[in-house]
This record gives sequence, C-alpha cells and structure tokens, in this order.
Amino acid sequence: MSLTKSDILKADDLKMEEVEIPEWNGSVFVTELTGDARDEFEQYLAQLEEKRQEGNFMHLRAALAAATIVDEKKERMFTFNEIKQLGKKNGKALDRIFEAANKLNKVFGTERESVEKN
Repeated sequence: MSLTKSDILKADDLKMEEVEIPEWNGSVFVTELTGDARDEFEQYLAQLEEKRQEGNFMHLRAALAAATIVDEKKERMFTFNEIKQLGKKNGKALDRIFEAANKLNKVFGTERESVEKN
C-alpha cells in the first residue's frame, strides 16, 4: 500500500522509552530523534569536534540527553543551550540516558568503546 502525504505527516513514528534514574528518584522519557533534531545534534557534534581539536571538553552525554529527553507528549525538555547545566548532573544517570538514547537512535553504533574513542 502506497502512503499518502497525509499518512506520512500524521504517523506517530517516534519510539519512546522510559528510563529509570535512581539518582534522580524517578524516570525520564527518551525518544528517537526527529529528522530536525538529529540534524541539530549532528551539527552540534561537528562544532564539538572543532573544539576538541582545540582541547575543549565535549559534553557528549549531556548533548545526547538534551536532544532526546522528552515529556509525556514527546516535547523536548532541554535545549542545546542547557547542555552545560545538564552535564553537571550525575554521570551514572547521564550514562543510563545516553545508552537508551543511543539504542533508540544508533547515533554512535552499538559499541560503547567506539563512542568513547570518538
């Protein structure tokens, strides 16, 4: 069956996963990236690569968390302007979010070691 424009635009096509964060005494929703959000995240990564070459810290886990943490209506809770604030939160909590977000979005492949090398 061929999809119509309307079928495509109204499709609820973003998977969402609830992730328990004991360090925060609750859970968060992590979602698949929209096309726009993925482009924004990749643009941010490109900027980080330039900064990394200059010796600056990357905030990688916080950036993916900011791009993928959503509320129950799948609205993003954080902007890229809030990455440094989010990066100050518990590292184990951010790791849980990072793992779930990467599983849903395959931004860095399946090997955690490849992420850490990059």
